[in-house]
Amino acid sequence: MFEDFLSRFCGADLRLDFPLKSKSSFKVGGAADIAAFPSSIKELSLMLEYLKGRYSYCVLGGATNVLISDKGFRGVVLFTEKLKKIRLFGSCLRCECGVKIKDVLSVCKDNSLSGLEFACGIPGSVGGMVAMNAGCFNKSLSDVVAFVIAEGGAYNNQNCCFDYRSSRFLRGETVFEVGFRLKIGETENIDAKTEKFSYLRRRSQPKGNSCGSCFLNEGFFAGKVIDQAGLKGFRVGGAKISEEHANFVINEGGTAQDIYELIKEVKRRVYSSSGIELHEEIKFVGEF
Repeated sequence: MFEDFLSRFCGADLRLDFPLKSKSSFKVGGAADIAAFPSSIKELSLMLEYLKGRYSYCVLGGATNVLISDKGFRGVVLFTEKLKKIRLFGSCLRCECGVKIKDVLSVCKDNSLSGLEFACGIPGSVGGMVAMNAGCFNKSLSDVVAFVIAEGGAYNNQNCCFDYRSSRFLRGETVFEVGFRLKIGETENIDAKTEKFSYLRRRSQPKGNSCGSCFLNEGFFAGKVIDQAGLKGFRVGGAKISEEHANFVINEGGTAQDIYELIKEVKRRVYSSSGIELHEEIKFVGEF
């Protein structure tokens, strides 16, 4: 079925019947028909151009905010992990979409750049994090994004249509590169801010196989309303709601379907008890 794609990109890193659970923060998921690991933005762009209208595909960075079906993905999964160039222009960092945020912070520290300390400890890669406008502690990546280069062209901050855990790129337009506009700071202050946010994250977030916050905080704290519904520790198969923080789903050896059914039941029970409709922050990949 994929012979033409395989022949066209025969020089690329392509892997058949690839086990997606090896990349998942939940440690679940079936196989992808093809996993592609482009080695340049140009190669990623060419693959996307060829796939559109021909085959099902999705683009994944760190796979830290997705639930992958036990049935896997029938099509091509493009991983951005090899796209990790970082270039520094004064106080502006230009990062390819596959760069891990921890590596961005390392460059920031080495060059006394401040503004991204709040993101320490957030897993994932730049492309996906900017697409969903990731953040914490009342700060978001949109606060420091200068520009984004994506499939549709170059966008300044305003044209990215950033909102709470949202941007124009969630509509299917792949992010290629991101420019962060930062500030020159004192190393001691940067270290102090980083340690402060690291401590707050360690104190508030449970350990285990999870994708971080499962539901959006839309004018209310999702963890609070889940807790009020008596659902801390609630379990479906090997998946459970954390006893420490009710907005975290922890996988303890369950399946993707366990997690999916747990999410559905939590939404049902919260709505039944409070009339509040929860919406997922995580994204679903494959068929459920």
